[in-house]
Parts: sequence; C-alpha cells; structure tokens
Amino acid sequence: MKMKEVTEKTNLTERAIRLYIENGLITPSFNESYSGRRNIDFSSDDVEKLKRISVLRKAGFSIAQIKLMQSEPEKCKEVLERFIDKTKRRIETDGEILSCITPLLSCEKLDIEQISLSLDQPVMNEKELPAEDSEIPLKQKTVRILFMSLGVVGFVVAAVCFAMQLRVEIPDIGEYLYPRYNVIYILLYLTTLFVPVMIVLLNRKKKICSDKRNIIKTFICTALLGVYSFCTFFTFCLAVISCYSNPESLVVSHTRNEKNYMVFDADGAEEVLSEFLPEELPEAENLKYEYYYKEYGVSHEPPLTRVFIEMQLDEMSFNQTVEYYKAFQPSDSTCEPREEKKREWTVVYYREEYERPPTNYTPIFAYNEKESKVRLMCEYGRDSIKGAYDWTDIYKW
Repeated sequence: MKMKEVTEKTNLTERAIRLYIENGLITPSFNESYSGRRNIDFSSDDVEKLKRISVLRKAGFSIAQIKLMQSEPEKCKEVLERFIDKTKRRIETDGEILSCITPLLSCEKLDIEQISLSLDQPVMNEKELPAEDSEIPLKQKTVRILFMSLGVVGFVVAAVCFAMQLRVEIPDIGEYLYPRYNVIYILLYLTTLFVPVMIVLLNRKKKICSDKRNIIKTFICTALLGVYSFCTFFTFCLAVISCYSNPESLVVSHTRNEKNYMVFDADGAEEVLSEFLPEELPEAENLKYEYYYKEYGVSHEPPLTRVFIEMQLDEMSFNQTVEYYKAFQPSDSTCEPREEKKREWTVVYYREEYERPPTNYTPIFAYNEKESKVRLMCEYGRDSIKGAYDWTDIYKW
C-alpha cells in the first residue's frame, strides 16, 4: 500500500506517518524502484497500527509512552496509571482555574490586572510555562546550528589555506631585506579568518529572539557568508598556486630610502647593475629612489629586481650626465641607443623591442631639459625582459 492511500485511510499527514516510522512505532517494508528510489510499502497491519497510534496521540499519550507499551506490553498498566494521574491533576488544576475566572464574567469593567490577580492562586504553582516561552523554536535552533557549523568549517578551511601560504612566506620574510606585503592580500586572508569567527559569535548564545531580530541576524550572517565565499575562493587559489604549482611568495622587497641604494636581495645584482648605475648617488635636489624585488620561484623565471632613480641636477652635472648616458651602451648589446620623446621627457632606450639580453638586465635613461632632471631605470633578473617598455608603466615603479 502506498503513502497516499495510507494517509486517506488513517487521516494522518505524511509528515506524521514518517515521524512514527523514524521513532520505530511502525516498521513498514521498503522496495526499490527502477530509478533507484526507495518507496515505502505499507501492509494492512501497518495501517491498523497507525490508526491505534493516532487515537493514543489524540488522547495525549507521548511517542515515548506508546513506544514503551509496544516494546514492553507488561508495562502498559504502569504507563496508563501515570497517564491517568497526570490527566486527573491537569483536570483538577484546570477546574480550579475555571472556578477562579468564571465569576469575572459578571463584572461590567474588566482588565488584565483583575484576571491576573484572580489567577494568582497556589494552584498555579503546579502549572508550567508553555514550551514556546522557554525553549528556542525549532526553526531558530536549526538556523543557529547551521550558521555555527558553517562558521566553524569556514574557519578551519581558512586556517588551512593560511597555513599553506605561511609555508612559503615565513622563509622569505627572513631572507628579504625590505619585506612588504600587498595590502589586498593581507585583507583577503584576514577576512577569511575573521568572518567565520564573527558568524560563530553572532550565533553563540542560546536565547529566544524576536522575529525581526532573527531576520536581521540571518541577513547579516548570509551576507558575511557571501563575503567569505568570495574571499576564500581567491585565498584558496593563491595558497594552492603558491605551495604546489608555483611557490611564489606574496611578500616583496621594497624600499624608497636612498640610504639603501645598491643594497640588493638578488645575488649578483650589484655586479650587473653597476655597469649602468653610478657607484653612489650624487648630491642632488628632489632625489627619489625606489628599489623593488620579487621572488617568482620557478626555474624559467628568475627573481625580478627593479631600480628607479630621479635626480634634479645643476646645469653642469645635468649636461655631463645626459652626454654620458646618450653615449652609453650595455656591454652585451649590439644595438645603438635610440631616443623617443615622451611629453616633457626624452627617453633613451638601449635595447630593441623583444630583444632578450644575455645578462637579463635592461637599462633605460630619461632626461627633462626644462627641469634639469634625469631618471635612471633598470630591470634585472627575468628572462622575459623586453627592451621597449611603456613609459607610463615604468613611472609606476
């Protein structure tokens, strides 16, 4: 017999029948359809049991009491006696309550205070508050457990990703001369760590809240999960790429302090770059210096070193510097220097476009005659270097 037919014969809902099955009050057989779905097959005996269970439940017997009487028939009398005693006490209490409040119907003016005072009798000490007054509703409890579970799982996932990344970061932090992190990466990792904690904290207390407050809390937690999912996707990708595919550190070596001039992370950088860069910086006005180094971690792409210097010189030093660098040519280059005008700057390129220099370094010189300023830019250490750079990209250094 199918579920639909059983519900019609017993006047029970499908949910009630499934509840009785889950609690072992009836044990129907199951058969599997051609699609692999399990269907419940009720017998006539199962239908009769359901009818008896329905009657007992309507009378007020609990599922635990019915199950006990089914499994241990010798305890039926004991269960019935307890049920009768409880019912009698409830009837007596309800009768006394009725006797207290019935006379109030004759009053012309009636308010809640009169009703409460009339009911404030010793008999009320035996009564208990309704379950919904002291227990968290099932829906609220389910949502709370769901968010708590997601928060704990989310924190574990974020912690694993963070630990994977630290495997690469910790050694590099110790080796880099001027370590600095990209703020975006830091925010991503902190978000993935702290958002699950916030979700757990929002749902940590077992307390009954108003519907409006529950809706607001659910909305906030859902929004936090959305932010967490977005950030975790990127941090997980970063962690996997950094640790397995390409062990690339998120930390870079970066300084703008001219006192650090010609102090490089990469081995051999000073030896190569000293061909183009001056041994020490001259006395100059408005001097700007920037050094950038990044480890890529793959054999075909060595570490990257970038240097940017801008100096404002006096007329004599300016002319001498421009004359020197116009005639300069890298020792490994066969190309003649070429000039290009970029707004108020004249840029001198020493390599042709797409030229791959044997020593993996590319120098560029620029000068501004109007302001007597010069710029020396150099990139070293990557075999993907191309000679002709976009001027705007260079200036971003």
